[in-house]
Amino acid sequence: MDLTPFSLIGTAVFAASGALAADQKRFDIVGALFLSVAAGLGGGTLVDLLIGHAPVRWVADPTPLWIAAGAGALVFVGVRYMRPPLKTLDWADAAGLAVFAATGMERLTAAALSPAMAVLLTCIGACGGGIVRDVLANRAPLVFSGELYVTGVLLGGIAYLGAEALAPGAGLWAALVVTAVVRSAGLIFGLRLIHGRG
Repeated sequence: MDLTPFSLIGTAVFAASGALAADQKRFDIVGALFLSVAAGLGGGTLVDLLIGHAPVRWVADPTPLWIAAGAGALVFVGVRYMRPPLKTLDWADAAGLAVFAATGMERLTAAALSPAMAVLLTCIGACGGGIVRDVLANRAPLVFSGELYVTGVLLGGIAYLGAEALAPGAGLWAALVVTAVVRSAGLIFGLRLIHGRG
């Protein structure tokens, strides 16, 4: 299956989350573009470097870069005229997380990596952009705040492996749905992991 449309959708949605974070922090348009590109491309870049994929995919084909920058600029300008609903950033982030979990598993299992390594790298790829975005925006990364974040990607990766074993070709959709459901449940019902005592 051609993953390009899915990957570009994930890039655009994560880039939008970067622009929303920039708006919340009252960054200028340059800061918004930095956060958008970092959020949209950061995780995939980390994975490419870890597996030795050279050049990094968006360097070889800059389409994702322009998609991230365009989506970020559009959202950043758009929120000047229409305030987004509460938790829009969280839901945009959740959508990007689910798409990247699914496409990451599809790509990495095709690269003949072990199942455990594919799941681990998918977690890094799906969550990496959000971590970079939050660090640059001086926010506590969602990954470390008790949110059902990495948990969703982990369960989505496991669901991918199980679905592929039962019905080859179903893994992409299984990972997408499971990751989205787990992350959504966390947002809707306030489910969280155990915190440190501090």
